[in-house]
Amino acid sequence: MLLQPLISNLTLRRAIAGDGNWAAPLLFSICPALFSYIFASTSEQAQDVLQQAFVYPGHAFSYEHTCVIEIQGQPVGLMIGYPAVIKRQADEKVHGVMARITPLRKLPRILINVADFNRIKQDISSEDYYLLGVGILPEFRNQGLGTYLLAQVEAQAQAADCQAICLDITYINSCGRRFFERNGYCITLSKTTDRFEQFTRSGGIHRMAKYLI
Repeated sequence: MLLQPLISNLTLRRAIAGDGNWAAPLLFSICPALFSYIFASTSEQAQDVLQQAFVYPGHAFSYEHTCVIEIQGQPVGLMIGYPAVIKRQADEKVHGVMARITPLRKLPRILINVADFNRIKQDISSEDYYLLGVGILPEFRNQGLGTYLLAQVEAQAQAADCQAICLDITYINSCGRRFFERNGYCITLSKTTDRFEQFTRSGGIHRMAKYLI
C-alpha cells in the first residue's frame, strides 16, 4: 500500500532525453543479464549502450516511451511500455539505433543473440499492452510506488482499449515474479534455449499477463 504522506507529493510525467543519466541505469537494473545478452556486451558495456540508446527517439528503449514518477520533483522511478501496434514500430527502430552506437565487430554476435532471443520471446496480440519494465530507485522501494506505477500502466492500457497487459521476466527473478503475481499477473508460458541459459545464467523467460476484461 502506498504510504499516505507520499500520495499528495507524487507526480507522473513523460521522460525527456535528459533523464538518461539516472533512468537508463535503472532500466538496465531491471534485467541486466537480458540487456547484456542482446547487446553482446559485458554488464558495464551494455549499460553504457542502453544509456546512449535512451536519448534516441521512437525505439523500444527510448525516453519517448518512458514515464517518470517523482516525489516533490525528484525522480524516483520509471515505467516503460506500449500498446502492441506501437511496440512493433518501436522494435523495428531498435536496429537502426544500435547500428549507430555499436561497433561493427559486435554486430554478428548481436544478430546471433537476438535471433536466439526471438526463439524464446512470444509475440503479443494486437489487443495487448506490453510492459517492458517498472523500476524504483533502491532508497524508495517498499513504499508502494511499484504498485502505484502498475496501476498507471493499467490505466494506460485501458485507455488504449487493450485487453491484457503482458511482460517478460527471467526465471531467476523470483522477487519480481512474486511482485507481479501479487498484482494480478500470472505466468502464461515459459521458454528457454541452451544458448540463452548458458550465456545469461538466468534460466529462461516467463511470459506473464494480466487480463483486463
